[in-house]
Amino acid sequence: MSACSAPETGPGPEVTVSGIAGPELVAVGVAAPVESVPPVEGASLVLAATTPEFDFEDIQRKARALSEEPFFVQPDLPKPAAELDYDQYRRIQNIPDRAIWPDAANGFRVLPDPRGYLFTHEVRINIVEGGKVTSRNYSERDFAFLDLPLDDRIKETLGFAGFRVLTVLNQEGKFDELISFKGASFFRALGAGTVYGASARGLSIGTASPNGEEFPHFSEFWLVKPTPASPAVTIYALLDGISITGAYAFKITPGPETRTEVTAVLFPRREIDALGIAPLTSMYFFSPHDLRKQPDDFRPAVHDSEGLMIRMENGEWVWRPLTNPQSLQISVLATDVPRGFGLVQRKRDLAAYSDVEADYHRRPNVWVQPTSDWGPGQLSLVEIPTANEYNDNIVVFWKPSETWQPGKAYGVSYNMRWSLLPPAAPTVIPIAETRSGKTPDRRRQLFVIDYEAAEDALAGGLEASISTSAGTIHNPVVKRNSETGKTRLTFELSADGADVAELRAVLTKGGKPVSETWLYRWRAE
Repeated sequence: MSACSAPETGPGPEVTVSGIAGPELVAVGVAAPVESVPPVEGASLVLAATTPEFDFEDIQRKARALSEEPFFVQPDLPKPAAELDYDQYRRIQNIPDRAIWPDAANGFRVLPDPRGYLFTHEVRINIVEGGKVTSRNYSERDFAFLDLPLDDRIKETLGFAGFRVLTVLNQEGKFDELISFKGASFFRALGAGTVYGASARGLSIGTASPNGEEFPHFSEFWLVKPTPASPAVTIYALLDGISITGAYAFKITPGPETRTEVTAVLFPRREIDALGIAPLTSMYFFSPHDLRKQPDDFRPAVHDSEGLMIRMENGEWVWRPLTNPQSLQISVLATDVPRGFGLVQRKRDLAAYSDVEADYHRRPNVWVQPTSDWGPGQLSLVEIPTANEYNDNIVVFWKPSETWQPGKAYGVSYNMRWSLLPPAAPTVIPIAETRSGKTPDRRRQLFVIDYEAAEDALAGGLEASISTSAGTIHNPVVKRNSETGKTRLTFELSADGADVAELRAVLTKGGKPVSETWLYRWRAE
């Protein structure tokens, strides 16, 4: 089961509003108008007269024109290529001198990927240099297929599924993968010291909806050749789908914190009322904060991301541990566009996972910061049951309140940060870890929240503010560990017959919050 598909069986999703103070949700507004979106360097979002040099406006024109035509369904991938398994597909090798920019004198190298396995959709790749566009056509000479069961005709016509951009990231003279675009509108990037984990999409439509999910895809790319002095690479993309088209610009700057500046102009083909802006996707299997434990796994935790971190519009810092629920659940965590949000892997020591192959302690944090007005809507978190660690089952995105209409253009922009380091520095005490268990009589749920060490003047005299949407809170205790300097909050929940309880806790000093706000959904298991 992917993060983009609802379970085939089981009850419908739980939908609750978490961590929101004040009145009921308000559902009004649309995404920012095109004119309000900051452009990517060198590209305007307000369509101007055609110029001889290729630029972002050309892709916007192409996307607009495409939105007025019926969606074209590509022919199926030849069966032998579609039947390649994961290991077979990974055996297809790039020929080094057939790379894009093989000498890497500009600081970047690009390796195209062929279609096969799950990657069935063909994409076109173009190179932009000096304002001129050259098509980079597919050739079987780009790859070594070894002894894979593919005949010559299939090898000659496979086409590209996507590509990977490489640069010097971790060691001088060694080129590492920086960002990959492959599969629908998925992409994922790396900061120094990280391995692939959480990913992003250009757009989501109908995630976890009863009508099923739609996957628009990047159908064409334009790679702008950087100059040798440029610290960044710019990539343009054309989005195409049954319900929408769009023009995207990505400016990627590598480093310990790889930055991706995203600008998009979108053109609906028809009404869309279940759309997700800046969707992030990840895998969460289990960890010590789960209500249900994994008794047969030797590892203490398995996940690409352990929590959702949010900087609310009002400045509040929120930490929501992720879960692997028994049935699909959807949570609304904000109704004002956050200043930032992201999927975060906080534990950075190998012992937290005890997995020397998966390197879960090196999975990147991914942080999204809106740079345009996304309009009214909801920050939605979708958690999908998974029976193993091979399925992405977490999605978070901003869902606009109003239906997007055909014939209109919608512009959005945001920055992304991919890093081993914390994606943002809270101005309050961060949460280090959450644990859950049962009281000795097994009648109540016990929660243990550890906060990072803080200065004595701040950590002394703390009190806990705890609330629940159902049931009763018992025995809250705040205690500081003199050896580690960390502060621990413990409390018990009596469900009182409830099936679901939304919990909220924050440490205060003098009545003012001094820690992140902890949110958690308890469910009767």
